[in-house]
Amino acid sequence: MKKNKMLNMALAAAIAIPAFVTPMQVHAEAAVKSPFKDVSKNSPYYEMVHEMRDRHIISGYENGEFRPTEVITRKHAAALVNRATKLPARKPFVPFKDVSTKNAFFNDIKKLQQAGIFEPDAKGNFYPNKPITRAEMAKVLSIAYDLEVKVELEFLDVPKNHPASKYIRALYSNGITTGDWGFYNPDKPVTRVHYAVFLHRLLHMNDPIDPAAAAMRLPGHFAGISAQRLESSSMTLAQTMLSMLAQKVTRYPADYLITEKLEHGWAEVNSYPAGHSSGQMAKENILYLKRFVEKDSKLEAILDKWLQGDFSQVKDDYFYLRSQSDPEYGNCDVCEGHSDIQIRTQRAEEHFVVTLYGEEGLQRHRGQWSEGK
Repeated sequence: MKKNKMLNMALAAAIAIPAFVTPMQVHAEAAVKSPFKDVSKNSPYYEMVHEMRDRHIISGYENGEFRPTEVITRKHAAALVNRATKLPARKPFVPFKDVSTKNAFFNDIKKLQQAGIFEPDAKGNFYPNKPITRAEMAKVLSIAYDLEVKVELEFLDVPKNHPASKYIRALYSNGITTGDWGFYNPDKPVTRVHYAVFLHRLLHMNDPIDPAAAAMRLPGHFAGISAQRLESSSMTLAQTMLSMLAQKVTRYPADYLITEKLEHGWAEVNSYPAGHSSGQMAKENILYLKRFVEKDSKLEAILDKWLQGDFSQVKDDYFYLRSQSDPEYGNCDVCEGHSDIQIRTQRAEEHFVVTLYGEEGLQRHRGQWSEGK
């Protein structure tokens, strides 16, 4: 909690440096009344960006824009972390040739170097005005916040021999990043919108989630799907439910483990690179989806059934959700039958959960769905 408070108080300036900052009272009123002109309601980050503005951690430009695609520099990233948390001095100070003691960010950069986050390059430089990459930001946040790697899924463009691999997997494991359909784009600069999203997720990383309250999904789950899309499209909702149901059913043998090699050396886990999975079959996620479902609809009935731990009709659920999420499904004389879908064994399901959602996910699964629960 102390670290979160410091983040709120000290780091508004880091993201607001290139922006116009309005007086506190006027800004608060404007934040409630009008969204940024250039942040779409259909963006999955819409709520996050405006919550961060309401908390005075970010601000926009005088014309009402947020300019989400502008980049964050390395010196601003250094200020962000150093002013948010107390970093341990693990290494002796080695000055950077391109950062003088007169630089306003000298102390911030020094602290990150001593913490082992930044090192001088071969020329002894830091490049304070250079945009920070997504790989570099992963290292900064992972070390500063002691993030652990909880699942071993890799992004398609970040193999394990990548120098930032463990840091990026740590961000994914803790729901700080979800990637872009299996890609992380490690060499791209961090934009203002993604900077805001990383901060938002860090602030909320340890928030308690009450399974009895239809409030928030599990961190990192369904992150690529905006609330507006779920609310406006029953097809999107059905697709999301179908994706979650993959924990229960499979097109492969019922007792196959998700990492076992199938035909041509392919494994089912290849369908779930880091950032690609939609969400665990968990009470928090079911209740979150219930926020958007039409009352007294078949989709609501399925979610209610799942919430009670009734998975006795998951094959029927699968085919119904397929019909609702795929306009072409069923437009044939002979369509796939129930025999094409297998219900995962307990062993296979638990392996699926621990592979995609880690040990925490497995404990959540056992705690929520064990007999008598």
